[in-house]
Amino acid sequence: MSILLSFLPLLIMIAVVVLVIRKVSKRATSSSNTAQPVRLFFQYALAFGLFMIVTVGLAGLLSRALDVSNIVNADQSSLASNLAFVVVGGPLLAGITIWLRNSLRENPSEGHGLIPTFFATLAAIVSLLVFLSSAIAALHNVISGDEVLGSTLGRTIVWGTALILVLKISNSVIPKNDFRIQYFVGSFITALAALIGLVQVLGGVLALLLSQQTFFDTQKLALVSPENPIGIGLGTLVMSGALWIYYWIKNANTNKSDTLWLAYVLIAGVGGTLVIAITSLSISLYQVLVWFVGEPTSQNAGEHFASIPQSLATAFAGFLFWWYHKSLLPNESERTDVQRTYEYLVSAISLIASAIGISIVIVALIESLTSQVQLAGAGAINTLLGAGTVIVVAGPVWWHFWSRIQSIARAESNAELSSPVRRIYLFLLFGAGGIVAIVSLITIVVQLFDGILSSNLGANTFSEMRFAIGILISTGIVAGYHWEIYRHEKSVEVSFATTATNVLLVGPNSPELIQKLKAATGAKVSFLQRADASELVWPTEHVIELVAQSKEDDLLILLEATGVKVVPVTR
Repeated sequence: MSILLSFLPLLIMIAVVVLVIRKVSKRATSSSNTAQPVRLFFQYALAFGLFMIVTVGLAGLLSRALDVSNIVNADQSSLASNLAFVVVGGPLLAGITIWLRNSLRENPSEGHGLIPTFFATLAAIVSLLVFLSSAIAALHNVISGDEVLGSTLGRTIVWGTALILVLKISNSVIPKNDFRIQYFVGSFITALAALIGLVQVLGGVLALLLSQQTFFDTQKLALVSPENPIGIGLGTLVMSGALWIYYWIKNANTNKSDTLWLAYVLIAGVGGTLVIAITSLSISLYQVLVWFVGEPTSQNAGEHFASIPQSLATAFAGFLFWWYHKSLLPNESERTDVQRTYEYLVSAISLIASAIGISIVIVALIESLTSQVQLAGAGAINTLLGAGTVIVVAGPVWWHFWSRIQSIARAESNAELSSPVRRIYLFLLFGAGGIVAIVSLITIVVQLFDGILSSNLGANTFSEMRFAIGILISTGIVAGYHWEIYRHEKSVEVSFATTATNVLLVGPNSPELIQKLKAATGAKVSFLQRADASELVWPTEHVIELVAQSKEDDLLILLEATGVKVVPVTR
């Protein structure tokens, strides 16, 4: 009781401060709207901070209550902190929640815009991260039989409840299009967790198979044990998969016409998973080549291939996720910038990987000539095998996509050569490659002059230059090749696609279409409702596609019984 009474003066002081802020904010609102963003920022920032404090406190208290085995030996200072968080933060959070609710009731637009969206998104992402990590940790505790299960279970319950509350309140206040970014972040987090879970399941199955006498005859693994990740991987896959369905299937993947969806699919879905797949496949192939051709660190097959189940599982999962996201991209008969972006992105990733492989080959050759200590303690043959593996895996991918791009450029020269996607690709490769080559050249010259001035010029100096020389040669080849392409194409004028800037919709009332059309095209949308169109329904995706493909500045879009009619207009 004395602990609670000790917080009474602090509570009174905070309450007075809150009352003063409310009075000042009301006067500021009535006198001038210029202070509104500042007030909103501190209002939502305070709500977010109190939300975090109270949730941490509740999670700590519940974890302590559920962790019966350690309740006697538990840290009393953490108990005091959690009590303080709940006792002080709880009433304040309730007060500011009421304040926000009253403000939104008077002015619903205060729930729109960057400030509320930022803090709501931040609260949702933090809640998701803590909940998912705590749930996975609790599952691991169950499988391992750890005594700290109560602690992780308490965090899971509290943060899971907090996530549900944040999503429910935010969706009722913030416009769906404004709050949509958190669905993409949540999709990325849950997809990554699902990828890890799938890798653990596949890796555990492969490890179980390879531990049999038929293969490496290593120590036998139990199907469900702390040593075998199948159990925790399956649990992680199920939990994160269920969350991914909510974030991606139910929300983020519903509108495939806006830039945010396309950026996520191309960068995270296609580009990121392709990097994971190529890297993991290269590691697996490298281990096999080292065992048969190179110099393995262990002559025991079980020890040498101990990590190959995980790398093979990661490669398979990476290609599976890459295939799924690639299948989401539109497959149209007419070549679009979306298809170009995908092909140039894959080409760039595989080319960079191949260039890294070439650099490592040059480094290994210089090391073998100078008889210096080899990379990672291995022989030059292992270094060459690693580089060759990267080139063998990534090289054909680059050749496949780049040869297809070049054949299209020769057949449809105007459309392909004038594409901004191709021009950006060339600029990035010869520009970034040229900068890296120049830096490497400067490094080589510095080391050369250092050797001359210190009278120590010789094989050792040449060995110190090996990384800079490797990077210079590989990036120089890449930059020079793409500069030569650009030099022949620079006279071609780049044509940027234009979309309508003003759109007038005539048909049944559809606020959802207006919001999606604005988000997808950036056009200024006006609306007139037809009195005789009560039974008609706007085909949202088709309308967005028509506006995006139009080259006119002003459009009249009329919904009739026979379909959508697009009429270019002038002012």
